[in-house]
Order: sequence, then structure tokens, then C-alpha cells
Amino acid sequence: MSSPTPPHILIATSLGLCLSTSFTIGSLGLSYFAIPAILLPSDAPLMPPLELVTKREEQNFRTEKAPKQPLDSGTGNEKETLLDSGATTTVLRGEGKDTGSPSTSSYLLRQWFHLFSKGMHTMPPTTLGSALLYTLCAFTLPGPLLPETWNELAMKRTCYVLSALLSAGVMVFTLTALKPVNSALHERVQEVVEQEQGDGTKAVGVKGQTDDKRGETEALIRQWGKMNAIRAMLPVMAVVSAITALVL
Repeated sequence: MSSPTPPHILIATSLGLCLSTSFTIGSLGLSYFAIPAILLPSDAPLMPPLELVTKREEQNFRTEKAPKQPLDSGTGNEKETLLDSGATTTVLRGEGKDTGSPSTSSYLLRQWFHLFSKGMHTMPPTTLGSALLYTLCAFTLPGPLLPETWNELAMKRTCYVLSALLSAGVMVFTLTALKPVNSALHERVQEVVEQEQGDGTKAVGVKGQTDDKRGETEALIRQWGKMNAIRAMLPVMAVVSAITALVL
């Protein structure tokens, strides 16, 4: 007969399950909804058109919403939001800038970088938080009262440790398997930034035309979406293992 689960174990496990599930839902939403949506040949983008900016003194990527106006219009004058390494600031821009045709590589990179920036500040704390909660459960389980419950305790602890490792494995996957694709896309983003800030020009193309890098960028983003979906399976396995620990 299984011993009652202490309240702190129930609470920590429930929070861990919520965080793992949130990560999975968010990642699968990116891979199977957001990524296909930004790849659609449409003049109405999923995310607001972005101007990519580099803060010269810190050399950090920043993304800025373009003024809410047609892509080929001239100016705008309104407050817009800047996203810079977790800090959000509001600035006043006197003149809006063209963000290019949706058929170009640079425009597609803006859309992807917008999605990436949002996930970059929410996904790591989610998966690391669940890993810490599962670890807490593994090492605070009460000791067995009877010799016949020793195996049960060992199985529970093993399941929680496995859940913690699977949750932490998300970061390992990101820094190993996903890193080449991330690096390739960020290099292309850097090229756009350098071109726009170096000589003040953009390879935006004429509306309806496609630049020669669009196909390569689209292939990289599709690959990123597939690998992101594979990464989302790690928290799913962590959830299964944690639930198993609860029911033992």
C-alpha cells in the first residue's frame, strides 16, 4: 500500500507539471502555428513589422515595432516599445522606417526574431523552474516507515530525478542540437542590422518579388520549427515521469 503524499510534494509537483505543460504548449504553438503563419505569403503579417536595431555601446540585439501604417508609407509619429535583453523601454520615434516587402529574407527574419525574442525571456525560466521543483521533490521525500516501502520510495525518487533531468535537458538540447540553426539565423539577423546601420540602405526588394536569400532563410526557419517541436517532447516525458511518481 502506498504511503500518503506529503502536501509540499503535491504542491511542488503540481507547479512543476504546470510549468512543463506551459513550455510544451508554447513550443508546439510556435512550431505548428506561429512559424507556419509567418511563412505564409501574405501582406498581413502575424507579428508587427520590425526594425532591427543594434545598441552600439552594448552590441545587443533589439527589436522595435514599426509604426502602425502600410509597409510602403513614409512616416509615423507615435510611442513604440523596445525589447532589449529583458528590459522593456518606451521611446518616441519621429519618423517610421520601411521594413521591407513580406517576400524578402530580411522581412522574414524580423518576424522570426520577434517570436524568438518573446520565447527567449519566458521559456528558459519555465523549464529551469520545473527542473528545480522536481529536484526539490526528489530530495524531500519522507523516508520509508516500513522496510517494504523502501523500493516504493526509491522508484518515486528515481521518477522525480528523471523529470528534473528531462526538464534541464531542454537547455542542453538548445545549446547543442539547436545551436547551429540558431547561430545561422542570428548571423542573418546581424547581416540585416549591419546593412541597415552601415550604409543606411536595405535590400527590401519590390513588392511581389523575392530576394535570393528568402528560400534559404525559410528553410532555416522551418528547420528551427521542427527542432523546437522535438525539444518540446522533453517536458512531455518529464510530466509523464512526475505523474508516475505521484501515483506510485
